Amino acid sequence: MTNFRFPRCSAIVLSAVAAMSVAVSASRSFAEETPPSFQSIIVRQTRATFDLVATYVAENGDAADAERAWQWLFVTSLEHGFETEAVELARTYVKSPNASAVTRGVAQQVLAIGLAKGGKSEEAVELFTGQLRFARFQSGGALIEFGRRLATEFQVVRDFAAARHVYEEIAAKFFLNADVRSLCENRIRKIEMVDQPAPEVEGSDISGGTVSLASLEGKVVLIDFWATNCPPCLEEMPNLKQLYAEFHDDGFEIIGVSLDEDPAIVEQFTARAEITWPMIVERGAVKSLRASYFVPTIPSLFVVDRSGRLHQFDVRGKHLRKVIEKLIKNS
Repeated sequence: MTNFRFPRCSAIVLSAVAAMSVAVSASRSFAEETPPSFQSIIVRQTRATFDLVATYVAENGDAADAERAWQWLFVTSLEHGFETEAVELARTYVKSPNASAVTRGVAQQVLAIGLAKGGKSEEAVELFTGQLRFARFQSGGALIEFGRRLATEFQVVRDFAAARHVYEEIAAKFFLNADVRSLCENRIRKIEMVDQPAPEVEGSDISGGTVSLASLEGKVVLIDFWATNCPPCLEEMPNLKQLYAEFHDDGFEIIGVSLDEDPAIVEQFTARAEITWPMIVERGAVKSLRASYFVPTIPSLFVVDRSGRLHQFDVRGKHLRKVIEKLIKNS
């Protein structure tokens, strides 16, 4: 196992650790002020451990297990969204002549995503394209997923030009893979829709009533293409319910577009799950909407701002919450 010695970099690492300590303290204060959830407990404890491990590698760079510690830091950053706080740690490791190739690759991903979150798109794209140069034409699954994640981070900060660049680079590199090329082309089409008037949404819901986007003028609207047999769609439902409960009174609406063949199944599911927003089930309308919004696969979500323009697409979980919160607050 390679021994790591960073005597000249230890001050930088410790500085990064100090910055993370501030973030950890803030998260602890927040947890103390509000009833903790399972996720908040996991995040708080993981960040505390992260802080300890970062200090350990700064002070014990020549330890036999330093490589494992560095790798854990970067993998954990990607799993828990700590990339912004880990930027300097990743930058330090990447510059080390003793770094292993595998761990350096993970550190570069942390660095690129952290930079993207911080609005430094040019450097982030450069890091990604640098990794892309060494990928094989017909493989690169993990690298493609990294690119998708990086593009999503660009989307969240509304740097759609950088997101488009990432998809164009992936499509060009893996031009022999029809599925990858199709995915990239689909995302680029959606990027072109951003800040344009959202295509009209209209159709019959479960009860036979009419649902339309036009009737929700002045609202922040989420259009959710989903189905009861789509596991990722169902995984997102609790998040959508929470967002609806929190922001509905502030002008947040959801329109569901179900791809299920049998409306009765949708009716049973929504009743059992206590989903109260309207759900378009009319087959003709669903087909037309999928074409208008470029939805070959699900889940697929679109956020429309109060002016009726498409603001965001295909962001989920914490990213979706960030987008909705910002739109509600700004308006």
